[in-house]
Amino acid sequence: MDCLLISGYGFGKTRLGLAECLSSKMDDSAAREDACREYQSSLEDLTFNSKPHINMLTILAEENINFAKDIVEIIEAQISKVFMNIEYFHTDVCCRCM
Repeated sequence: MDCLLISGYGFGKTRLGLAECLSSKMDDSAAREDACREYQSSLEDLTFNSKPHINMLTILAEENINFAKDIVEIIEAQISKVFMNIEYFHTDVCCRCM
């Protein structure tokens, strides 16, 4: 929500005072944390190819489109985590075979 306070008058899409603007930003922060926490938890539960689970993640992302950058970061972090586990497993298995 964009807002600007100049000489006591709010300008932007909505006319908000400074206190309302700050309150709105705190609400956005709490909503962002909740959405990210919920998405990350659900993504971590995806341990095999499950179309219903992937569809649910897609819907969850669509419902939280305002936090798209955060959701992309969560997905990227999960992919990195999975690839590190695969590399560790591959290295561990190869070392045992020698």
